[in-house]
Amino acid sequence: MRRLRKWMGYGLAATLLLAWIGSIAPAEAHAATSKEIAAYWAPEFYQDLNDTYGYRADYVTNFNYDGDWVGNNNWENIDAHPLKSYIYYSLVETETHYFIGYYDYHARDDGPLTLDRHENDLEGVLLVIRKDGSAYGSFQLMETVAHNQMYQYSNLPLTNGSDNVDGGVLFNGSHAKVFIQSNGQSPFGGHGNYAYDGSGAPGGDGIVYYYGGKADVVTDGSGSYTHRYSYDLLSFDDFWSRRYDIGDGHTFGSWGKLDGDNYQPDSAAMPWVWDDADDGPTFAGDFLSDPAHMVDTHLNGLGTFSHVYVNHPYYSHRIQVSSVTSLANRDPFGGKSDLYVKIRANGSGVSDDRLWKKNDAPIGTPYAVAWGTMDATFPGQYSSSYNDRYVNVPAGSPIAIEIYDSDGTSGDDGMGTLNASPAPGQTVTWTDAATSNGEARVTATIQASNN
Repeated sequence: MRRLRKWMGYGLAATLLLAWIGSIAPAEAHAATSKEIAAYWAPEFYQDLNDTYGYRADYVTNFNYDGDWVGNNNWENIDAHPLKSYIYYSLVETETHYFIGYYDYHARDDGPLTLDRHENDLEGVLLVIRKDGSAYGSFQLMETVAHNQMYQYSNLPLTNGSDNVDGGVLFNGSHAKVFIQSNGQSPFGGHGNYAYDGSGAPGGDGIVYYYGGKADVVTDGSGSYTHRYSYDLLSFDDFWSRRYDIGDGHTFGSWGKLDGDNYQPDSAAMPWVWDDADDGPTFAGDFLSDPAHMVDTHLNGLGTFSHVYVNHPYYSHRIQVSSVTSLANRDPFGGKSDLYVKIRANGSGVSDDRLWKKNDAPIGTPYAVAWGTMDATFPGQYSSSYNDRYVNVPAGSPIAIEIYDSDGTSGDDGMGTLNASPAPGQTVTWTDAATSNGEARVTATIQASNN
């Protein structure tokens, strides 16, 4: 009996020991937050400086460096306040990728010509990160913005789409190296972003900004990238939450344009209106509103690439066209119709026959819409099937889904429209609905975001 009690005591002790070990066992792996992912990939910026217009006009900082969110006093206040080093970031996520935007704000865009000069300036970088099961994913490519032009850089064997690969990317650890122009880069002003090529600072003066989690104040701009300064990240929500603060003496002077009254008023644009119009069927605002569409339009060879967003706080409307049926023969020769869809958001086109078209469509046959298929004039481009567009226009804006018969140089024939102006949070759905003139039927949905 004594031996039995002894072994029972050992068993109880072992049970308690196992319970205690279980209580201190490590928890499941921590899922990285958006801020942590953005910090891990935060670029290293090589900022060229030009003393002709004052070094301070080239320094990156926060928009409200002067203590307010008024846009039209930032040119004047630049010498009266410390310029702490900040970069804004956004993160949009699909099933397969993170699209991380980094935005460098400057209080002045200056240069030798009046057309170069305006109050406030914002340029940016988009990193495309594949979700590979690790905490932070793996780098795939970088797009940069310089004066409404997009440039693509990758170390992978990607191929051209509507645009081309402009070069490779240098890294410091996980941090891509990005070059920022100085002021005085006529005729477009300064601060365009490009991949850094490893060369010295033009003119011999430039500084390096690296992500260090704190916002340094630059004390010395001399030397060719001799001096390094830590920057901190700020959420792009600081701008996004104020997008309706519009008017003279407010943050914005008009939709997506920072308020400014020096030289070229209201010229500094937000990424939800950036427009790389000469690079194929991408549309105004795609950099922030629909980055998967923009990237998949610009380049090929992306591998598994989803257009289904799972985290997207930066859009106003999702517009989806699922099918179109002709109810009229509009071709002048041989009958039938060459169908395509034009979507207009607040009057601006965000789709056309480059995305989808069906030639010689007979009356009564429904055709499924998927971008880049059928007889699209920009065919076979997209990595996965989708038929929607994410856009950014003011809440309550009119959305029009227009059906046309394409007649080339002779002018296209309108086959009717579906119109709606959904309020935030509202969804409008049409199922095989006749267009305004009864010449087509359309299945489509418009979802207005609550964000």
